[in-house]
Amino acid sequence: MTTLALPQRALEEMARETIHDRIVGCLFGSALGDAIGLYTEFLSADTARLTYLSQKFTLCPPSEATPFRRDAHRNPNVPGEWTDDTDHAMCILLSFLHKDGKEMDPQDFASRLHIWVRMGLRALDTLPLGLGHTVGAIVRNQTYLNNPEGTARKHWQHSNYKVAPNGSIMRTHPLGLMCINKTLEETFQIAADYSVVTHVDPRCIISCAIGTALIRGLIRQEICKEEHIDDIVGKGIAWYSAYRLRRIEKDASCKEEPELDLEELNKHVKANDLTELELDDMYKMGYTYKTFGSGIHLLRLAIRKVAASESSLSTRTSIFETLITDLIMRGGDADTNACFAGALLGAYLGYKVLPSHWRDGLKHGDWLMGKAEGLSILLGVGQGTYSDREEGYDVAS
Repeated sequence: MTTLALPQRALEEMARETIHDRIVGCLFGSALGDAIGLYTEFLSADTARLTYLSQKFTLCPPSEATPFRRDAHRNPNVPGEWTDDTDHAMCILLSFLHKDGKEMDPQDFASRLHIWVRMGLRALDTLPLGLGHTVGAIVRNQTYLNNPEGTARKHWQHSNYKVAPNGSIMRTHPLGLMCINKTLEETFQIAADYSVVTHVDPRCIISCAIGTALIRGLIRQEICKEEHIDDIVGKGIAWYSAYRLRRIEKDASCKEEPELDLEELNKHVKANDLTELELDDMYKMGYTYKTFGSGIHLLRLAIRKVAASESSLSTRTSIFETLITDLIMRGGDADTNACFAGALLGAYLGYKVLPSHWRDGLKHGDWLMGKAEGLSILLGVGQGTYSDREEGYDVAS
């Protein structure tokens, strides 16, 4: 095999273009997973199979888009729309863009979330459809804006420390992009700071910390083997142990809170098959580890497929659709599971190989592309300048 010798400038340009493609791929991959996942959200796997016999979905052209199962949950939507999962991620992204990429501000995100619960995503004039019980109960509390974490912690305590839903992991992926120039430790901490705005359970925090770090590592091209995933998981666990000790030093009462159950974490991180995760368990389908575990499992499968095919383009173009379709046909909280998994796969595979019959049918796709390009510019990998003031629409006045 001939070795290709390129000048340093060409290598740097190729690296920049790859990072750019992966940033856009992450944002679109998550939104597409969300939109496709809505087809089977809250269904059992059996009902999903009976409803969508072909197990094939298309969003483009709109006139030929796969129709939804008609029920009270899906009736307000049209094919190609994303849900609250992506809306909340957009609140994080819009906050960062509004501050010209110079600051990550969890309190500003909390303010935007407070507006979203009441009005929806004002930048797109969309309603707050799909609002989860945990986020709704916490954000609507009159103490929320003054103390988001404290309000979330009281809610968790009142649940007897049992509430660990997936409402923070579904929105965490933009942070992995924003942390591209941060250290791994800083990335873990930033993810935690954004999680506790609504979700303070250790399982939610560790899911967000590791999930965000995986996005960062994929964008930086530091994760290309399964052992790299396991390395991030191990470092995330070590970080959380130190994080908990720091919290106890500041507030001794934190010692009474549940510790991280490593056996439970590893059971989901090291699942051999999606069946093991029981994604359509009607009582536990919104559990953060189900979303976390299914996303990591799909990333492992994607890495294996790329390695087995020696990175052939034809294989890369089929991976996203094949894996996401299989995931959503398991039912459960399918849009959230596919939103997180789609972010990981998009960050790994890039935008250019996402299925065009999904990508080109995404509602508000042009708007999302503008935000993705703006983020790329602020991170130093896009061309031009960015000065769109639209992000201010979702700021509390």
